[in-house]
Amino acid sequence: MAIERLTAGQAFHKSVQAAFLAGLAGASGFKERQWRLIRGGRGRVDLAVEVDGEEQMLVIIEIKGTDWDAIPANRVAKNLRRHLRQLQAYLDTAIEDMEVGQWEGIVGALLYPARPAGAETLTTIEGLAGEQAIQVIWYHEVDWRQYFSR
Repeated sequence: MAIERLTAGQAFHKSVQAAFLAGLAGASGFKERQWRLIRGGRGRVDLAVEVDGEEQMLVIIEIKGTDWDAIPANRVAKNLRRHLRQLQAYLDTAIEDMEVGQWEGIVGALLYPARPAGAETLTTIEGLAGEQAIQVIWYHEVDWRQYFSR
């Protein structure tokens, strides 16, 4: 079962990257890019977009194949906090780069396949992410082309 979940997660990950980058206009994107971490070492950003325009903006998206409905309620916050810590490590480096003028703005987002069915789970996810100014995106609900086409 664990290998099947891992394989499904990897397939979701790749399909998101391909779909997102295929519809990209007015920006340049990269996937699976090595990323320097402030605390030392390196990470790998799943998907990042450098938005061209009046402001040089960086959007860092961490793709997760998590099925929130399959996670016990008492584990939702713990799993989400782990995802938030990972994304925040990437954002910390980007903020440092912003302070020296590389970016004018930075956005962080967690992208999941689908919204959980349970209202309490949804409130927990969006509430904890919102406390850190992190966007939560439900992949199956977004038309990516509307955001990146001119």
